[in-house]
Amino acid sequence: MKIDRLISIITLLLRKEKVKAKELAERYEVSVRTILRDIDAINQAGIPIVTYRGANGGIGIAEGFRIDKSVLNYDEMASVIALLNGIGSLSIGQSDVLMEKMKCNLNQQHRGNTEGRFSCAA
Repeated sequence: MKIDRLISIITLLLRKEKVKAKELAERYEVSVRTILRDIDAINQAGIPIVTYRGANGGIGIAEGFRIDKSVLNYDEMASVIALLNGIGSLSIGQSDVLMEKMKCNLNQQHRGNTEGRFSCAA
């Protein structure tokens, strides 16, 4: 479904600095042309997309658009994840997306954390 792919692309772009269109096409099993149309749709929706040319190029989200990860500290994010996990069955998919984003942010904040409490899909 297109909307699922768009949300997934946005989430991926928020986690990585840049991603190649070919890599996205392979990941979602669509053509590069479809990915470029998806990127255009994301840009038209108000998310500032930038493209980088060259061998190390790719597609990314403009600097300054990403959420400031310092809004919640590690313990607060862990509490929110536990809460979302508890109410996850009550909402239809929305808590899963939010929980995945929170887990990724939590892992990025504490890369050296050896507890391994949360896993983030790569």
